[in-house]
Amino acid sequence: MNTVTRFAPSPTGSLHLGAVRTAIFNYLYTKKEKGKFILRIEDTDQERSSQSSLNQILESLKWLGINHDEGPLIQSEKLEHYRNIAHELIDKDLAYKCFMTNNEIEKLKEVAAKEKKIYKYPRTWRNRKDHPEGSSYVIRFKTPDNHDIIFKDTLRGTIKVDSNNLDDFVIIKSDGYPTYNFSTVIDDAEMGVTNVIRGEDHLSNTSKQILIFGSLQKEPPIFTHVSMILGKDKSKLSKRNGSKSINDFKMEGILPISILNYLARLGWSHGDQEIFTLDEMIRLFDIKNLTKSPAIFDENKLKWVNAQHIKMLDNSELLKVIDVVFCEKINIDLALSVVKEKAKDLLSIKESLKFCQTESIKIGDEFKDEISNESTKKLISEFYKRVADIDTSNIDEIKDCMQSFLLEKDLKMKEVALPLRIILTGSKNSPGIFEIISILGREIFIKRVEDYIQS
Repeated sequence: MNTVTRFAPSPTGSLHLGAVRTAIFNYLYTKKEKGKFILRIEDTDQERSSQSSLNQILESLKWLGINHDEGPLIQSEKLEHYRNIAHELIDKDLAYKCFMTNNEIEKLKEVAAKEKKIYKYPRTWRNRKDHPEGSSYVIRFKTPDNHDIIFKDTLRGTIKVDSNNLDDFVIIKSDGYPTYNFSTVIDDAEMGVTNVIRGEDHLSNTSKQILIFGSLQKEPPIFTHVSMILGKDKSKLSKRNGSKSINDFKMEGILPISILNYLARLGWSHGDQEIFTLDEMIRLFDIKNLTKSPAIFDENKLKWVNAQHIKMLDNSELLKVIDVVFCEKINIDLALSVVKEKAKDLLSIKESLKFCQTESIKIGDEFKDEISNESTKKLISEFYKRVADIDTSNIDEIKDCMQSFLLEKDLKMKEVALPLRIILTGSKNSPGIFEIISILGREIFIKRVEDYIQS
């Protein structure tokens, strides 16, 4: 049997980390098994679903490189189909119309609360045929009595639920839209989904879905309910404790592969290995190595993973993602090689490369006191004349030139390197001074020093 999985987000907001992680697990498992990965948009919540959320989900998945083989399939485009199936279940006496109003339900809930009981729909309309004409109704599933609902979870083993603990749950709402539990089962059955990997918050839905699969005479897929992602305070991940959208991380300069790598490792492992390419994750992924222990999101660890992937990135690939236009004559390859060694994100790389984007630079007033005295100007003037006579593409030559100059003048490195760094880059935070000189090359080095001397 060919493996078929699906990722089925609801377009009710931006794509959150928990959803992305389940998408990654489904994607890796499908690619490992050479199966089909379906993208399905579950937009049956009329009030909360929006086109802008859908667009953001699609853009985020594309940016991450989680590419689907089929879809996106939109649930709201097949409402009539869900309704027809619900009415077929009514005809088979497996479902029924319920005309109970919201006010009636609220009163029953209030009574249950006063009696400190859990509200359960009292099956008022389960066997009634005196349907009021023209009145609003929902369609409820007829949950069987005294029935053990049994299903297997690859992480949690065999799970058994007593049907008496469930009420007659709604499958079609009064607005004509299907509920999640109904539409997801119909689509999984019709799309031939073989494996469902999703968050453990869906575990409570599974028993209801098993009943619907049975009513449709369809085999349910194999379920895997992975742990939730928690914040450092062990509470559910939210904006308060670190949750961000994928677009937030993109804007902060995190690489797509870093997010894939980090989130995959939250609940999956392969020995002690921390850093994976996408091909490695696909090749090594094993659903048996998922864990049901809660995963703790640590943004600092994500940034560490990002730093490792930046170091591994080929310079030609790095150049494509940083959107930096270099000044002519800059040693671009050396510049990229140097800055990526200490970078945690793409933003810090762009910041570190500012001195490479123009021939001349503006030195901020905050540095004037450190470079404006005549003795510093004299010192820098003497040193730059020596650099003008060497091969600036050779860092060893620059080092030798600096060392001999320091010995001759009986100076410490910082007495020359610090003002020179400011003069050449307009900043104290930049690559090493030897690398800076080599990156700029002789012509730009000379121009910037002469601009300083003549200022």
